[in-house]
Amino acid sequence: MSNEIIEQNSQMVRSLDLVFDYLSINQSLLGRNTNPDQPVQNTRHSVQIMRLDDDREVAIIQQNTFTISRIYTDGRPDGKRPQNHDSYFDYFCQRLEKYKQAYKTDQGFTLTEREWKQLLDESYDRYIRYLLFSSIKRWEDVQRDTDTNLQVLDLVRRYADENISWQTYQYKGYILMMNSIARAELALVDGTNLEALQIIDYGIQQIGKFCAECLREEQGEAENVTREHYLSNLIEYRSDLESIENNLDDDGEQVDSTEQEDDTIIQELEDLLQEMAGNQQ
Repeated sequence: MSNEIIEQNSQMVRSLDLVFDYLSINQSLLGRNTNPDQPVQNTRHSVQIMRLDDDREVAIIQQNTFTISRIYTDGRPDGKRPQNHDSYFDYFCQRLEKYKQAYKTDQGFTLTEREWKQLLDESYDRYIRYLLFSSIKRWEDVQRDTDTNLQVLDLVRRYADENISWQTYQYKGYILMMNSIARAELALVDGTNLEALQIIDYGIQQIGKFCAECLREEQGEAENVTREHYLSNLIEYRSDLESIENNLDDDGEQVDSTEQEDDTIIQELEDLLQEMAGNQQ
């Protein structure tokens, strides 16, 4: 694997820490605010959404007095159209379909190292965008971008060299977490708390299955990070949703079942991991 690919993924790790530090200072992303006397801070003052003359929408981010960035809200974040497509992902998917039509199979399909890098760089830019959008609660955009990046991971996992694929596929648990939160937040906007809980429960199950996949592939570090951070974050988020649901109880009574339900979820995931890992022995 080239030094460029390694550096790109090292930068992704560093950026994860930096962006999470930034969001933890400005806004609580993974915990919902249940205390109206303690409002959550946000970054709306530094982000403006504008529509250009060509009818495309951009987010203008003023990070400080001297730094202003521009991110397109759909398509590629930089606004470019590679090979006259909305993204490299769309372009490479079209090539895959043509390959299948020509050979009646997808066996043997792959991209060059340079093309994989183009795809992963684009996904990284999309990741920066959906973190920005999560901070200003544009959840439909977060869902769209995380949906796309999950599809990118599936493409890389199936067709790329194993060294390249796991350098990016290890982040699937994180993207599943963000995707689940975005979908749950959209459900809450519609006032359907029960649906939000069901979405989070499904996300927890999906992350649990990914942890089992990591164990099967002997990717212990990825499994450990996913379980300790992304899975636990989603369980904590679920607890916050339960607290809101309890606060909205018609009888005004608190039903203190969150801890018990969390223990049940964790036990089910432990059983799932042990079962799937045992099947591989």
